[in-house]
Amino acid sequence: MGDQDAARRLSPRRWRILLYLAQHGSASTRDVALVCAVSRLTAHRDLVWLHEAGLVHRDRSPEDRTHSWWYGVTAEGTDVLRRALTASGRSVPLRLGQRPSGKADALLFLPLVEVSRRNPGRCELFQWLATMETSSWLRQHDLAQVRADGYGVWLQDGRCLWFLVHVDRGPIGDVVSEHERPASGLGGLLVGYRRADRLVPVGVVLLIAQDAEREERLRADLLREPLRNAVATTRQQLLYRYWPDDQLWQVPGESGRRRLVEVGSWPHHVTMPLPPPTS
Repeated sequence: MGDQDAARRLSPRRWRILLYLAQHGSASTRDVALVCAVSRLTAHRDLVWLHEAGLVHRDRSPEDRTHSWWYGVTAEGTDVLRRALTASGRSVPLRLGQRPSGKADALLFLPLVEVSRRNPGRCELFQWLATMETSSWLRQHDLAQVRADGYGVWLQDGRCLWFLVHVDRGPIGDVVSEHERPASGLGGLLVGYRRADRLVPVGVVLLIAQDAEREERLRADLLREPLRNAVATTRQQLLYRYWPDDQLWQVPGESGRRRLVEVGSWPHHVTMPLPPPTS
């Protein structure tokens, strides 16, 4: 099937799947079903159609015991998207079709989407920006020195939380001594905020540590030198075991953990920026 013929036959949902893969890297059938709010069978059929049309490729990880397919957009699929976006007058996102999967997507975005689906009318992930779009949004606010893995707007029980999320990727460098490992690379999560001379326009900065020891180091650092913004921490193990809106988030200086919607606030004298548009 030629690219032009495939493009003409794309349904709105298949366009959405293609754009999601081009902006977020690889995804499983379950991921696509969550994002599109359809059954896994429907997502599977759409992905098979896109694969047969040459717009997506699929692979199985040899380390995955479930032998699940992981899908990504092809060069042909990216070109179809680029032409369609240009023809409709929409901007083409940076590095479209060339992005790796984001850690924040797996740890926060997709689980929050699932929480939203399980609790309609009570909570909703109203907004999410992947890493590239988050960087662009920060530059628009003259905060290019801040590097974040994602931006979101979470609604729950009549409350609203704007947040930036950072994922700790572990020790930095090929050779890190054992006593340096618990703190190696953590400073990079906070340096942009400490260089900023004002609040970053979100209600809270979320920091996801690799493990309990590194989360404790983060909290100790934040107690010694607090940020202007409200901050909350958690660790990857907790996000693998529980839903991310649960009581997993700890504010430095507190002993207990709070629900996600309870960890931040917004100063009344500051005008909250409108969420940037989504794709």
